[in-house]
Amino acid sequence: MSDKEALIDTFQRYLEQAPDEEAALPEVGMVRLFTELAALRTEVRGESRQFSRTLEDYHRLLELLEREQKRYEGCLEEVERRRLRPLLLELVDLRERLAVGLDALETLRPGWLVRILCKRRRLRYEAVREGQRLTLARFDQLLASSGLTPLEVVGRPFDPGVMRAAEIVRMPGVGEGEVVAEIRRGWRWGDEVLRLAEVKVNKPGKEK
Repeated sequence: MSDKEALIDTFQRYLEQAPDEEAALPEVGMVRLFTELAALRTEVRGESRQFSRTLEDYHRLLELLEREQKRYEGCLEEVERRRLRPLLLELVDLRERLAVGLDALETLRPGWLVRILCKRRRLRYEAVREGQRLTLARFDQLLASSGLTPLEVVGRPFDPGVMRAAEIVRMPGVGEGEVVAEIRRGWRWGDEVLRLAEVKVNKPGKEK
């Protein structure tokens, strides 16, 4: 007998001696089957409820983290604004001094005779005035890029939220409480008033 035939014969004898596996399986009744299914369903429901609670906790935690992040960003913004405020006030004061200097140059403008006879003096004056004007314009651009805008007050009713009455005047034909002149310019920084405007306010009537 060849090796191949011997191997086949050995495998056949094994199959004849092997027990019937299907016959060896225990019988499962319908009652036990439904009991197991009910237990499985209860377990699945419990796991589902636990998962839902975990998911709700996750969403609550996510909302809490988002609120804390916004609060933290707001605190940082407030700190930055407190640090920038003194610097912006200094810039505004410097801008006002430049404006006063430019106005003074305008009043010192040489007369027509001097401008004709003294060309060198005229050119020097115009160069200084142009440099002052360009510097002032550059300052205005810097302030605008930082979110600063001047307050418009002349011709408007007095508003203590953005103005300070530095002087009371009596002008006929002008409404009571109307701002007739601006002594010192006020500035707004976004939604915040950086500096109050100092104004002259009209109050009709005779002084007592």
